[in-house]
Amino acid sequence: MTSSICVVLCLALATVEITAAVELEGKRQRPDSDTEAAEDLKDLLYSSMHNIVSLNDLVTELSEKIAKLTISSAENTAEMKLSKAETTLSRAARSKEIKELKTDAARVSEVESLKEQIGTLNKAFSLVLENKEVALAGMTAQMEAMKEEQVELDRDHAWQSLHMAAAAACRGSTPTGGSGPNGNAVLAKENTRSCDQVCGDTAFNLCDADISISGYKGQATSYSQRLGHYYNYGCGSPGNRSGRFDEVKAGGDGVFSDHSTGNWYYRFCCCRRA
Repeated sequence: MTSSICVVLCLALATVEITAAVELEGKRQRPDSDTEAAEDLKDLLYSSMHNIVSLNDLVTELSEKIAKLTISSAENTAEMKLSKAETTLSRAARSKEIKELKTDAARVSEVESLKEQIGTLNKAFSLVLENKEVALAGMTAQMEAMKEEQVELDRDHAWQSLHMAAAAACRGSTPTGGSGPNGNAVLAKENTRSCDQVCGDTAFNLCDADISISGYKGQATSYSQRLGHYYNYGCGSPGNRSGRFDEVKAGGDGVFSDHSTGNWYYRFCCCRRA
């Protein structure tokens, strides 16, 4: 832009000089006198100098304005570049912030999903635990029932073993070994009555023997160890009247009692039909 203005100013200056030369040449062709020509030439030169000075001031002023415009343009350009850079940075920052927000949102969504899964697992675990507790309670109750059944079965077997021992004792205690056309009977002896009285109240009304037997728990460990005891009191006498020897009056677990509890014996009547 500055070069173009300078060219214009130079052309204007040249035009002024050419115009002054033409006017001077015309006056030479029509001179009135040498004095007038000299005065005209002075005026022309003065006017040209004045015009040159004015043009020079104009060029200086225009140059200053051009410089200011150039500086202002450079500043505007720098500001625009800075604004563009700030805008780019701001966009990048916003883009980064948006990415971070999206990442945070994804993490929050993932955490919520994990919480939901954990809640589902907790419910399933609680249900399984509850079912297991119910099943365990049922199994425990069943085991307790089985234990009670086993205790009852053991008790029944213990009494049965005692009764079989009593039958064997009666078989060995009778003079004839238990004769007659009918099966003979072993009856529990009431502690206050004789076996004649106990047998006489039943269809097996004849008494062959009144036996009292006891046995110890566990396996024999020596040949001198006592494993049991027996007595034959006879049919006509009640004998030992202790209630501890009466099976009917004993507790259900009385069969498990032994010498350590004072329950040494249980008494039985060996009875047969007449």
